[in-house]
Amino acid sequence: MENEEVYNHQKIYEEIAKISSKLTIGDREKMVEPEPFFGHFFTGMVKKITFEIDTLAVSYQDGLVILYINPKFWTIDLAPLLYRIGVIKHEILHIVYQHILAIHKYRKKMIFNLAADLVVNQYIKSTHLPEGAILLSCFPELKLRPHESVLYYYNRLNDFQKECEDNKKCKNCEEKGCQDCKNQSNLDKNQSWKNLKNFLDQENTWQKKHKAWEKLEDLSNAEKEIANDAIKKQIRDVMKRLSTKDWGKTPGELKSYLDLLEHNEKPVINWKRALKLFANSSSKTSLKNTIRRASKRYGTTPGIKILKKQKILVALDTSGSVSDEDLKEFFGELHHIWKQRVEIFVVECDTKIGNTYHYKGIAPNSVSGQGGTIFDEPIRYANDVYRPDALIYFTDGYADVPKYTPICPMLWLVCTNGTAIENMVNFPGRKVQMKNKINMNN
Repeated sequence: MENEEVYNHQKIYEEIAKISSKLTIGDREKMVEPEPFFGHFFTGMVKKITFEIDTLAVSYQDGLVILYINPKFWTIDLAPLLYRIGVIKHEILHIVYQHILAIHKYRKKMIFNLAADLVVNQYIKSTHLPEGAILLSCFPELKLRPHESVLYYYNRLNDFQKECEDNKKCKNCEEKGCQDCKNQSNLDKNQSWKNLKNFLDQENTWQKKHKAWEKLEDLSNAEKEIANDAIKKQIRDVMKRLSTKDWGKTPGELKSYLDLLEHNEKPVINWKRALKLFANSSSKTSLKNTIRRASKRYGTTPGIKILKKQKILVALDTSGSVSDEDLKEFFGELHHIWKQRVEIFVVECDTKIGNTYHYKGIAPNSVSGQGGTIFDEPIRYANDVYRPDALIYFTDGYADVPKYTPICPMLWLVCTNGTAIENMVNFPGRKVQMKNKINMNN
């Protein structure tokens, strides 16, 4: 264990402040280009000095995104300025692309770590990264496309690993010219496979840099939601501080991502207005004491205010034609409805109703269904069982006109990649296509 007393923490924090300035305005003498987005983001981060990590690492704790810094890393002889800036940008980009909160969604954590690094390292000059950094050039045979999502790189690496493991040499093989042996021989010459095996070693330096993320997997869904909101707020705060000139210095691909991130924060529909139009009365009421309204009967305060709460039945199309991206789009919009403080009951349905539950702000890890599509059952359920104030059907629209007519107001919300609204002209209720929502997965 290093002796922390050897390092002057105050001096290190002063060095950190200088780098924040250099990132923001640049330093021609030190060949540091101005990158205001990273400078402002770095300035606003909470920093903690610790020997528990090798260089830098990001994590989340008690509502704050924290940058952990190894003091030894900040000594001038071990970490030149451009090298430190490269690692800082690397960690900031993991936060901006929300990788630190996405790892729990992926079964193979180490492959996810590689995929996440492939995303962020494309924004950093290779000469500003530590030796052995994970780059697209590490996998020449895969011909990976640049500036793709973490899901794209994860799937390519995962499929490649499976393919290579299937081609391993057979045991106790004595057959001349065995195809498996030929495959193994070819595999031994494959640079991508050699690098992948090295990167998937738990002791690999780059794998160890992501250890801090493992703690985040233990967060509850509610805590992850809070952390996600904290990251988005931090991004919005930085963007507000950027001038038009500074915004122009942001890398093009990153700028496009941030534009989409801001755009996707807006709901397709003004749900506050839409829900008022859906129902003038509610099936549920509650009482609330209020000091602003005196009791009509007794003329005293606090008085009583009657609160009306709408019941919304949300039918979720979980048929095989609805992709994971479509479901993310659905749950994103569903969350905007939930924020209006209505009671939401979800029924998942393909040809029949599967899972049913009250939505409480957290999307489920998986859905039922994946079969064909028939729209009848949720409408029948709304008419005969739940009797909501409104029925909202999230779907791709690929099915026949339903046989049932809803007795409550109904809205069809069709995903971006769904059928055209013109094909649903005979469907009951209002139809809206989510054309102005843009899918993202980085």
